[in-house]
Amino acid sequence: MSDFATTAIHWHRRDLRVIDNPGLLHAVGRGVPVVPVYILGNWQAPHPWTGANRQQFLCDCLASLAANHQTIGGRLIIRRGDAVTQLRRLILETRAASLHFSRDPDPFGRNVERMVGRMCSELGVECHGHDDVALHRPDEVLTKAGNPYRVYTPFSRNWLALEKPQPLGKPRDLRTPADISSLPLPDVASWGMLPAAASIIEGGERAARKRLKSAVNGIVQQYDDRRDQPAADGTSRLSQDLRFGLVSVRTVF
Repeated sequence: MSDFATTAIHWHRRDLRVIDNPGLLHAVGRGVPVVPVYILGNWQAPHPWTGANRQQFLCDCLASLAANHQTIGGRLIIRRGDAVTQLRRLILETRAASLHFSRDPDPFGRNVERMVGRMCSELGVECHGHDDVALHRPDEVLTKAGNPYRVYTPFSRNWLALEKPQPLGKPRDLRTPADISSLPLPDVASWGMLPAAASIIEGGERAARKRLKSAVNGIVQQYDDRRDQPAADGTSRLSQDLRFGLVSVRTVF
């Protein structure tokens, strides 16, 4: 059991970064040691929608995230299995008073969040989901009648008129307790896969910010002219970085 009386847990999901991470910053703001955790899926290959290249990219991102946490006094905890079960165990191990995470946009992720919320309620732990994957929630951009738009142009006018959230900073002094058990960082063999057959782009927060800088200073300036040319190198190449949350949409905007 940790020597600390209580902690705050930040559950990394689609936010594999430390800069401009609302959930992580709110956890640090509690003024107690912070336990950042990533929970690996318990499946084994073959898998219907992923392969070695994607999992290698994830492994690289997690290695980068772990190193970045070390620079701010933290330690990335790796667990594996059902998210609700693993979070319950970690809450009890660390005597956590609050759990923080970025909300997921898809139905599966939202269902897991509901189960996590019920579990936290049973344990008397605060549960905080934070908006992160989009600049505005779906319920923020509605018609005057309160319905979703069915035509793009009025939707875009409304969206553009809304005040945009600004990027947040980098947290300091996580003070993750040293005695919390953790699995080692994964490699593709962790999911029963062979190594990636081809070289892939560099993973991690720093690499994503480099790609963003390159896109803004070059490719994005020609996007309107080149976006419909399949043979052209005309896109930002940031999709995987936004998917894994290596850079925030606020920073991109």
